[in-house]
Formats: sequence, C-alpha cells, structure tokens
Amino acid sequence: MSGHLTRRRVLAGGATALLASIAGCSGATPFVGKRSERDETIAVDGAERLVARTDLGDVTLRAEERDDIDVRITKQASSVTADLSDLAFRVERSGGDLVLRSEFTGDTEFLGGRPSMSIDVTLPRSLPVSSVRSSVGDVSVDGVDGDVDAETDTGDVRLRDVAGSVRAAASTGDVTVAGPDAIRGARTQTGDVAADVPDIDGDVRIESRTGDVAVAVGEDVDADLRVATNTGDVSVTGVSLSDATRTGDSVTGTLGDGGPALAVETRTGDATVSPLS
Repeated sequence: MSGHLTRRRVLAGGATALLASIAGCSGATPFVGKRSERDETIAVDGAERLVARTDLGDVTLRAEERDDIDVRITKQASSVTADLSDLAFRVERSGGDLVLRSEFTGDTEFLGGRPSMSIDVTLPRSLPVSSVRSSVGDVSVDGVDGDVDAETDTGDVRLRDVAGSVRAAASTGDVTVAGPDAIRGARTQTGDVAADVPDIDGDVRIESRTGDVAVAVGEDVDADLRVATNTGDVSVTGVSLSDATRTGDSVTGTLGDGGPALAVETRTGDATVSPLS
C-alpha cells in the first residue's frame, strides 16, 4: 500500500495536533464532560446468532471459552450538561437472534452534541455472530464464528480471524479484513481497504472511492480478477495470473481455474494484489 496520506488521515492528524497544543506540556488531554461505565451479564438462553447495533459509539466483539455474554457499557459526553440517561442499552430476542442494541433517545444538544455509548462484548465461541453495525463509531470483531456482516457509516471496520464468510463496509473510514475463512466483499467510500482473500463467496468487490486498496490472495482462489484505478498505481505481483492483460490503469487475468469475479478497484488511490502468506 502506498505511503501517501488520505484526506481523512490528514484531517485526523490536524485534529490531533490541535488537541496536543491545547494540552500544553502536560503530555495528556484531561477528559472534560461526563462518563460512566458498567458491566452486564447476559444469558445465551438458546440464542442461535448474535446481532449488535449502536446509534452513536464503538462496538467491539470478541469470542472466548465461556457460557454467557459479558458487555462493558461505556457512556460519555463532551458536555457537562449532557444527560447520559438519554442513552439506553437494550437486549432483544427475535426468533433465533439475540440483539444487543444501544440507542440515543433524547434530543441533540445545541453545543455539546449527542453523547455516545460504546459496547464491548465478550461472547462464547459457540455463539455465531451474524451482523454488527454502528451509525457513528468503529466496529471491531475478533475471533468469532459466523457469516458476519459488519458496517459503519462513520468509523473504521476491523475484522480479524472470523471463522466464516465476511462482508465489511464503511462510508467514511478504513476497512481491514484479516484471516477470514472467506470474503463476500469489502468497501469504503473514503478510506483505505486492506483484505485477506483466502477464498471468495460468489462475485466479490473490494473497493474504495478515495483511498488505497490492498488485497492478499490465497493460492487456491479461482476467480476472474480485475484490478483498476482511475488515479493511482496498479500492482499485481507474486500471484499466478494467466491471460494477464494490462490496459491503461487496469490489469485483468485468471486466478487458478477462474470462475467468480474478483474486482479490486479504487477511483483515487493505489490498487495492489499480492500473495496471502
């Protein structure tokens, strides 16, 4: 992946510098506002799948050897006048789905904005995950089972070591998929995408509008490959690609025996394909 910074990272760096200048020489910026934390234990009670939803805040899922679900709930607001009771955590059961949901139930403050509520979930390895979504916040999923759909509107999506077929999406944020069994797609509009592709589940698109896209392909993947950019560099190295053709800023060819389409594309940025080690 190229070393040039995306616009999002430049803006983030400027914000970090501003915070550092405000903090002075103390080396840390003290938290100003309101914050509360609590833990909740939830019984699986025959649930077949876990679903997690947050309105405003990060959602983190990890699996370990246990029988119940632990949820760390963190509420915070930058305004001391914010009402943290406007944030609600709910547990719902629908069919075989166990749904963990955080919701904002109040009105947007004039100065302080809405408070946020993040949930950090530790679940049994035996309970598959089907869907994880945040409207504003990061999504992180580590070591779970299930065919996972993970999405955020504003934030990063990180999937790691998921035993299943995954799809990851963001509107503004980076998307990282490492060590899945298979992939169904990965995309962002503004941000970078990095994805391991040991296998594909049907036609797959891995793409960004503004950002770099880097894909590591397994040696047993059979696909019709297209790698393309409008503004940037295209690189396909170290993979066995038959019928390879380069036309302008795109490379096409056949991986293995061919079959489903594997598209690796960006409009503004570099598109890179390399072997999965």
